[in-house]
Amino acid sequence: MHLYFLTRGVKHARDLFISQMQSQFFPWKRKNLKTNKEEITFVQGALRPVELWEYVFPEEALPDVLAMMNIDPKRNQPIFDKARLKILQKSLGAKPIPKNLPKAEIKRILISKGVSSHPIGIKKDRRAKVPEWGFEQEML
Repeated sequence: MHLYFLTRGVKHARDLFISQMQSQFFPWKRKNLKTNKEEITFVQGALRPVELWEYVFPEEALPDVLAMMNIDPKRNQPIFDKARLKILQKSLGAKPIPKNLPKAEIKRILISKGVSSHPIGIKKDRRAKVPEWGFEQEML
């Protein structure tokens, strides 16, 4: 099972929450294919970052922040289709970034390789018999 959720809060409190989430173990039922009996082992919850951040700064710094993050409202396309983007904006009380902002000089540099976004929701893992492992189990 996968649960997607957002976090918001003071960074050190968020970090403690993440640390606690990463330390949880759960009983995991599996069927031993040799004995045909159910076995229970423990598996650690896998916390995989899917995050939505709120960055707070003075309103007049918007062009600087956009330049720092290499965001050009005239050029950048949202990663979501327009309907999803509108739903996210509405749920956050946000509005689209104005396209007519003055272009700012880049004053700060961020390294942002390897960043991606994903839809939020749940999905079940399939169950399968894996003879080479000797179990029928949820495929985490």
